[in-house]
Amino acid sequence: MLRVRPPEALPITLPQRRVYVLPTGVGLSFGALLIAMLLTSLNYTLSLGFALTFILVGVGHLALLGAHRNLLGMSLMDGRVDAVFSGEPVALQLYFADTTGRARNAIELVPHDGEAQRFDIPPNGRTCATVFLPPLPRGRYRAGRIKIETRYPLGLIRAWSYLEPDISFWIYPKPELHPPPHLSVTGGQQGRKSSVPGSESFDSLRPYRPGDPLRRIAWTRLARGGPLVTKEFRSEAGKMRMLRWDDCSGLEMEARLSRLCAWMLAAHQNGEPWGLALPGKTLPLGEGTAHLRKGLETLAALGANRD
Repeated sequence: MLRVRPPEALPITLPQRRVYVLPTGVGLSFGALLIAMLLTSLNYTLSLGFALTFILVGVGHLALLGAHRNLLGMSLMDGRVDAVFSGEPVALQLYFADTTGRARNAIELVPHDGEAQRFDIPPNGRTCATVFLPPLPRGRYRAGRIKIETRYPLGLIRAWSYLEPDISFWIYPKPELHPPPHLSVTGGQQGRKSSVPGSESFDSLRPYRPGDPLRRIAWTRLARGGPLVTKEFRSEAGKMRMLRWDDCSGLEMEARLSRLCAWMLAAHQNGEPWGLALPGKTLPLGEGTAHLRKGLETLAALGANRD
């Protein structure tokens, strides 16, 4: 229980040695009552008192076994955390499953720093439990140690275990709300190919690549039974944006990252190719969802060491 575990690869199944049990406050009161009943029965030689005491002792023992078996063999199959911007709550989604044919009732998921979440798992079923972590500064994080516990069925015994899944996530810098326009525009050559539709003229089709925006896919061709392809356009203006660290001179580090983040999101929304130049790190010109995610991760990792 006290040993520090490294992050564990999923799935994680709880064996017997990782489930711990202790009486709750109600359970301690119940035990004290049983001792008083036993002493009274011994003092007055009450046969019915002995019978009732031992029956209640059996009930307490069954409560202990029930709480232990409620967690024993339960599996954490998968987990995910969607990247958010700094200042937003983090939703940790964990997928638990039962493979033993037993229902798991009244289980509580208690994160290291957040509110507990109660859930049930049907026999041979699967349940998603979501807990919300408080807002975090930018950087890369791990889910950390998570406690699951139960007091089912009678509330006399608390059974619990610890999990430390190998789940990491990003917190991006918070974008500036009303940034000034970015004026550093690089003009490309006439007729540069781009996958950005708009005032450009259609040029050709190319195979689909992960991260291509949905609006650029040739849906008509796909509906006719053709392959999944993306439209290429020939840019007349050939404008590209290079977002540089020096473009935000005079601002503190977090304010610079916030402004670069806002410019990056605006360029992506407008369908403009963009690049990023930071101290010691350069992201070449590109576009698409994958390129945006790489840029946001680059901003989040600059000077942060929170993994």
